[in-house]
Amino acid sequence: MLNIGIIGYGLYALAKKVELQTHLKLKGRTKLIVGYDPDPKAQEYLKKESNIKIAKNFDDLLDTPKLDAVIICSPPQFHAQQTIAALETGYHVFSEIPMCIKEENIKKVIAAEENSGKIYQLGENYCFLPEVLYAGYLTSSRKIGLTVYVESEYLHDVTYRWRKDNSGGVDTPRVYSWYQLFDPLMYAHSIGPAQVCLGGIENPRPFIEVVSYANDIGGYQGDPICSPAKAFHIGLFITETGAIAKCANAYIFAREPSRIMIQVVGRTGTYECYEIGKPGRLFLAKDHIITRSKHRKGESKIIDDKRLAEIIAPVEGVFYGAQVRIMDDWLLAIEQNTKPKFHAKIGANFCMAGIAASKSARSGGKPYKIKIFNE
Repeated sequence: MLNIGIIGYGLYALAKKVELQTHLKLKGRTKLIVGYDPDPKAQEYLKKESNIKIAKNFDDLLDTPKLDAVIICSPPQFHAQQTIAALETGYHVFSEIPMCIKEENIKKVIAAEENSGKIYQLGENYCFLPEVLYAGYLTSSRKIGLTVYVESEYLHDVTYRWRKDNSGGVDTPRVYSWYQLFDPLMYAHSIGPAQVCLGGIENPRPFIEVVSYANDIGGYQGDPICSPAKAFHIGLFITETGAIAKCANAYIFAREPSRIMIQVVGRTGTYECYEIGKPGRLFLAKDHIITRSKHRKGESKIIDDKRLAEIIAPVEGVFYGAQVRIMDDWLLAIEQNTKPKFHAKIGANFCMAGIAASKSARSGGKPYKIKIFNE
């Protein structure tokens, strides 16, 4: 049994803890022995846990005897330094997204992973959504031919993050939020899934260049409540094979609660799911024959839960089982001493794409090259 510590004890940390303790795929493989969060409210939740140490600070958590691994759920500005410190201390790490928010920290995380010999997993769980896994299967197996285009959107209104008590209208006092530290595409959740759709979960295909734009039009009277971060952010990426990906993220967007969509287009077929959790549509063309109705000849079918389950084994849990899948992958890598799906270099490719998109948007749409981290 792996002894774990959790850094940051908010809603998502609680969800991880519950699934680690109760889900059939995860139960019995870990034991929570220490937690740390500087927020007094979070500390009250920690006090309800039995037989665990409540660390006084981050260093105190790292000094916990018999600790094997840490799960980092702190705000993003702390991910890099906490990841590096934990790896260098000799612990396995599961880190929430983003990997880091400063480009200079990417190589430091990679070096810490390599030098420590420990297992690092970037927790980009949206890549493990069943529809994303299915799209990746279609491309990696060439069921729809060589991939031409991928579209990925994570349109999520998080205006509540800047409202006192997380609710209220425009007159409600504003509060600081870590979302202000980086533009929406740097938060990932669309970049990772797009790369998985292009290459499959075993081999996400990185981007090499981006042209990106962002605006604040979606907010109240165009007021950039999340300033200096932008409210809406979209990027056009290209891969070494010439495939194009459109990724869009939002912090302020008139939609509730959120929308995650995936579309992948190959030379001989398409798969479209305009809202994760709802049926999608698969079209497989018959060669390059055009019918009298001037449409491509082929077969179209709805991919509902039943058909999805024929390829992607269903898993119950948070985010349609995505959280369980990625935690299971991390634990398996530790147990078998193998690499997890999203080790540091894969995480770096997600992270660099978001940082480059931010630079492009801030420059008014100037193309930016993206460094690729290969094995």
